This record gives sequence, structure tokens and C-alpha cells, in this order.
Amino acid sequence: MAFANISAVRTADPTNAGVAKDSFMSTDPFAIVLDVQVDSSVVTSGLLADVTWQIVNPRQDPNSHAWWTYDGGVISCPTVDTDWIGMPFNWGPVFWVFCWWSQYAEAVSHIQGPDARAGVFYVQGTISIQGSSLFAKSDQFWFKVRP
Repeated sequence: MAFANISAVRTADPTNAGVAKDSFMSTDPFAIVLDVQVDSSVVTSGLLADVTWQIVNPRQDPNSHAWWTYDGGVISCPTVDTDWIGMPFNWGPVFWVFCWWSQYAEAVSHIQGPDARAGVFYVQGTISIQGSSLFAKSDQFWFKVRP
């Protein structure tokens, strides 16, 4: 039976994505990495995948820690989502896939709130194989950001 699996998720310095890093300055380079495994039949069939990476703020008290953005009105924004739609399996059945920013502050540049660039957060991700019922979700990886 075909399968898809995310065996790990981590934050990292994008120049060393294989090594987890759980503490950043807001000006440090920042990446979210997913370790993905899929059945070899997924690779040989030429299917594509949609990947989503999320930065999540676990603190949602609207009076003190919540994230929000403004688009003609205040909109609650508990996550920062980055998507890659139609990713080919060019790396075989076992690979890393990551998104990155030149600094953490860039990843949350559209976020407002007192804790947007400092605090304890977590990342997670999903992969969905187009044209199939296969998908996978990661666990959570917690990290800290200092201003």
C-alpha cells in the first residue's frame, strides 16, 4: 500500500537545514524543515504534492498576546502559512523540503501584536499528494525567538 509520512519537523538555519535549531534572534536566518518519506510508487507515478508549513502562535488572548493583521479591518492571524503547490518528487522517496527567510522577522513581517517577533512558538507542516488520498501531517516543533 502506498504511503506518505513526515517523520520530523524542525526549525533551522537555512544554511544548515539538517540540524535543528530551537532558539533564534529575530534577525537570524530562519527555516522550517520537513523530513518526508513517500512510497516509491508515488515517485515513479509522477504525482505532485502540495506542502504547507506553519508558524503557530499558541497564545491567543486578544487582550495581550494574539497575532493579528489589518486588511481594511483587524483579522485574527494565529498562524503564518507558506505553501508550495505542485511540488514534484525530484529527490526520490526520502527527502527534506523546507521554506526559509533571510531573518525570522521577515517571516512574520505582516503580523501585528506585542509578541510577533519575540516569544515561544511552534512549527508544523502537511503534505498532500495530488490525485490520491495520501497525505501526512507533522508533529509540532517548539522554538523561541528573542528580539
